Amino acid sequence: MGHRTNEGMTVTRTGMDGVDTIDFADMAKRPDRWSRLLSGATAAGLLFGVVGPYNSFTANPTTRLCYWVMLFWAGTLILWPSAALGLRAGARRGFSPAFAAAAAVMIACVPLAAFAAAGCYLFWPVHASGIRPIEWYVQTVVIALPAVGIAFWLEMGRGFQRGLIDGAFRIQAAGQPSGTSAAGAAPALPSHLIEAALCLQMEDHHVRVHTVGRSHLHLAPLRQIAEQLGPAHGLQVHRSWWVARNAVRDWQEEGRSVVLILTNGLRVPVARNRVAQLRADGWLQRTT
Repeated sequence: MGHRTNEGMTVTRTGMDGVDTIDFADMAKRPDRWSRLLSGATAAGLLFGVVGPYNSFTANPTTRLCYWVMLFWAGTLILWPSAALGLRAGARRGFSPAFAAAAAVMIACVPLAAFAAAGCYLFWPVHASGIRPIEWYVQTVVIALPAVGIAFWLEMGRGFQRGLIDGAFRIQAAGQPSGTSAAGAAPALPSHLIEAALCLQMEDHHVRVHTVGRSHLHLAPLRQIAEQLGPAHGLQVHRSWWVARNAVRDWQEEGRSVVLILTNGLRVPVARNRVAQLRADGWLQRTT
């Protein structure tokens, strides 16, 4: 029942503000996301190392900090891909996103609890010997579920947050045209992405919406979203690119071609048949 792209299964959520698309493979592949997740894990590990929960405060401070940072790193590497796979499997079988993610995290806590126990035996064997396996598991779940929930809340955007809560995700039917929803309604870019979009980049049947510091994959034709945004927001400068006017920081001429330099550092090519229009609309004026 799932619609697959080259990157993995795509699931859409329909709400009052339009259709949000979640590419579960994309959740676990992006380097920028992993850098944020591991940075957050480091901060959380340092915090736990200072606080010293579960009777670890009596341990050597340096050892305690190393243990908790190592544990949060391992948790990130285990739990985030597991949650993404759980969402993907749950969507295929009709489970709610919250249930699927929580179930996947609880299953992934088994190896993570074993890792925590092994680390504790390495650093504090006497203390570790007094903790039963079920206690290791419960302690791990108590930390892991809120941590994964916070990571989802921060990383996946407001549309995903609402869908995770209300269960309003659905799988696009196999063979269904990618430019329409299951009810036949034209997809719309959510209002919060309209306001935040710096540029749109076409990727097969999808559009990647670039915002400050991140991007969102959305199931719709680029032309359709560009028409929705209208000329007041920006212009489609290339068959694969739409750019918001206020996102252009500078531009360069490269031979007979023009490249726009955006505020987020992206370099967007301009089709030759669009250059005249950009000049007429004042996009390519130099400020002195």
